Amino acid sequence: MSLHDAAGPVRTVGTFAVPPAEAASATALTLPGHRHTITWQHFEEPSVHGALQFTRVMWLAIGRVRAAAHRVVHDPRRFRSSTGPDVHIVLQVSGTDILEQSGRLLTLDPGHWAVLAGDLPYTITSRQRMERLVIVIGRERLAGDIKAAHLAGRSCSAASGTGRLFFSTVVCLADELPYIRTESAQALAEQITALLHIALRHEGALGSLKYNDARRERVHRYIAQHLRDPQLTVERIAADLGWSRRTLARLLESHGETLMEHVYRRRLEGSRKDLLNPMLEDHTLADIARSWGFRNYSHFSDRFRAHFGLSPTAVRRRALLARAGLDTAGADPEVR
Repeated sequence: MSLHDAAGPVRTVGTFAVPPAEAASATALTLPGHRHTITWQHFEEPSVHGALQFTRVMWLAIGRVRAAAHRVVHDPRRFRSSTGPDVHIVLQVSGTDILEQSGRLLTLDPGHWAVLAGDLPYTITSRQRMERLVIVIGRERLAGDIKAAHLAGRSCSAASGTGRLFFSTVVCLADELPYIRTESAQALAEQITALLHIALRHEGALGSLKYNDARRERVHRYIAQHLRDPQLTVERIAADLGWSRRTLARLLESHGETLMEHVYRRRLEGSRKDLLNPMLEDHTLADIARSWGFRNYSHFSDRFRAHFGLSPTAVRRRALLARAGLDTAGADPEVR
């Protein structure tokens, strides 16, 4: 599909079923007044069913895909002329996609977004019903201090802050596009571009992946040094390292646990080792709990049972029986 003669700053240039009725599984979108075709999307899975929509809002192209499992290939090399230095912003509304570009694999979960280079090939694989939005913007529209290439291959969260503001605004705009008046197009495009700038600058401030790894290691070292301190809190770690609480959260969220979940997990693992240590048999359970920063034994016991499936008492009793050479088969069921 190619469009050359549409008028107006807001224009839905294509809405069609996937696969198209004519079985043509590739689409190319050329925006009027622009020097290049925006994108080539090839749906390789012929059995996929869904809907694909392209809309133009001034210098932005907004694509919306709602479909079952499929694989999309973006291949700018299929064009006779260069597609230009575009940036593609993929926003995952529902379902999970796997993005691949330049040898990098990225899993994009709902509520996350990612940056792709539009002038390089990439694939998006969906193994379930999903919805995604893709914003295409010319790289010349991005501020000079934003290096989009440095952000490629990263999953950006829309859980809070500027990422959430950008993500939710784009989703809202996509929902309301049929009702947008043409005289509002420029203001809306400027707003989306400005929010994108803010979100990209925030992501850029976190540094490259390698730099983030170094900062994450710094956090882990700090926690290891102060792990037994009951005063260890997110606020204290942030203050001592000179970072914001949000920066700390972003550094660890990709690992599937919050900062304090990480602290408690390491404390529980350390306390379990002490409970199994024959040199510490004369230490009470409460003493061991306090030595690992737990002020309240009930709180320690509840967390310990939830993490290991056994109470601290059961773990110690089992260790004592094992060292005595006794069979635990006849012991308390919790000890087995």
